[in-house]
Order: sequence, then structure tokens, then C-alpha cells
Amino acid sequence: MANEENRAIPGNRPVGPQLKKAREAKGLSVVEVAEAQHLRPAIIQAIENGKYELIDTELFLKGYIRAYARQVGLDGNALIADLNLELEPMRQEQAQAKAANPLVDIERRRRKKRRVAKAALWLVALAVLGLLVFSFIYNPSQLANLTGAGDDSTTQSTPDNLLPNETSDGDVTASPANAEGELKPLIASGTGTFSDGEAPADGLGSSPAQPVGNSAVIVDNERSTIDTEPSPQVADNRGRLEIDFIDDCWVQIRDANGRSLASGLKRQSDRIDLRTETDIRLVIGAANAIGSMRFEGAPVDLGSKGVVGNRAEFVLALN
Repeated sequence: MANEENRAIPGNRPVGPQLKKAREAKGLSVVEVAEAQHLRPAIIQAIENGKYELIDTELFLKGYIRAYARQVGLDGNALIADLNLELEPMRQEQAQAKAANPLVDIERRRRKKRRVAKAALWLVALAVLGLLVFSFIYNPSQLANLTGAGDDSTTQSTPDNLLPNETSDGDVTASPANAEGELKPLIASGTGTFSDGEAPADGLGSSPAQPVGNSAVIVDNERSTIDTEPSPQVADNRGRLEIDFIDDCWVQIRDANGRSLASGLKRQSDRIDLRTETDIRLVIGAANAIGSMRFEGAPVDLGSKGVVGNRAEFVLALN
């Protein structure tokens, strides 16, 4: 029905019959075209019959048609323009079906509720944070505690005019202030000896005075030496896929969640280098167009992946 409606649109010519007519004019068979494009004959037949729903994606469909048109000598841009007109009714039907689906409306309302709940949570968190900051800044008791702690830490009691002094008989007495009102130092600063040049007696004999000035600091050069040279970094190839192409090849690469990582027609000398955190599902349209393939640094043998008709579809699992 969709194809009949498309034929009724002025200026819109179905793409499939145009390609089929050009193929027959060149004397080519469906199999010959499929082999030249590294595709299955069923895909060529689906394009000629207008059964576009059998193609994976619209991107792949347009790529197939451009390659087909180039092979049979047609203008690829003109065919793509006709294809867009041909696909427009199907796109509108899909959009209407999606809008009329009650599950879509339910999901839309759920997303809206989640956004509102998230915004409310952020507002509550900001309000609580602002209240805490306000309470801390403008709380008089907190300020008083901070002020009292500072006063206590700076207040110390000092003796008026007495310092401990050990006499020759072992008694501890107070050293009186000198005539100028200053305390007479018992130990010269930084010398480690008494001011009168004599060491005090401890009752058992004299002992040399221990230095109390600046102490020497011993530095262990071997232990304090820090090796500043960075350790060599080891290349991390986890989840890395590398493909080099030596001919035209259609590829489709998806992760384990179905997200597309790379797709489309790759030319000679093109290269794919990507990383993923999940397993990878690959669809290779032409196995003989792959020059080399490496996954996580190890080569991938396409011969062991079940190549059928020069086409391979397999999964690469993370180690």
C-alpha cells in the first residue's frame, strides 16, 4: 500500500524499479550486484522490491542504494532524494503510532515526575545548607565560645622575680633580681654553660654541662632522598578495538546495550580505533576487506568467527 501511494506522488519515482531497470540494462544479475557490493542477494532483492523494512537502519539503506547506483551508472543523490519522498509516509505512520502508544505517554509522565522530584530535592538540600551556614555565622554562643577559647589559650601565669636555681647542696632556691631589676641569667644563651663559667655540683661530683642551645639536626641523606622519576606507564588496551580496511566494507559495531559505536561504509585505508566498557557485537559486510583487526591488543582471526558468504557477525567479549 505504501509503495502504491508513493507512486501516486508527482515527481516521486520508486527507487527499487529504477535500480532494477538499470541493472537489467547492463546485463547484471542480482547475485553479481550483491557480490560486487559484498552483500547478500536478499538485500538487493529487498531494495528492488521496495521492502525497506528488511534493512537494519535507514543509514545502511541509503549507503546500499548509493553503492548500487554507482555500480549501474545512476545518480546516487537523485535516488536518495526520491527515497526520502518514498519513506516520508512510513516515517509519519511510525511517529503517529509512537505518539498514540499509551506506554510512551506513561513513560513521558514518569520522566517529568523524576525531573520535578530531582529539582525539589536540590532545593531542599540548598535550603538546609543555607540554614546551617546562617546558624553557624550568626549564633552568638558559638562566637562567645570561640572568643573564650582564644582568651584561655593566650593567658599564662608567670613568676614575678623568681627563677629556679639549683644550689651546691641540692636545694632549689629562687634567684633574686639584680640591681637593675632584671633576672640574672643562669645559662648563657646558646653556649650550654653557666654564666660564671663553672658547672653546678650535684653532690656527687661535678659533671660537664650539657648544651642547651641550638641542637644539630642529623639528616639521613639516603632516607631523605626521594625518587622523583615517574614509573613507566603501561598501555591499557582494555576494551580497545582496532580495524584497518584494505577495501570497501560495510560495518556495524554496537555495545552490549545496543548503542551504536560505528556504522556505515568504510573505504580503503580507513581505520577504526575505539574503546568500550562492554562486550562488542560486530557485523562485517566483507571479511576480505579487513586488513587487520585487534581487540585489547590481540589479533582477531576472522576465519574462526563463522564467515558466511564473505559476511561475519560475532561478539567480542572483554577479558
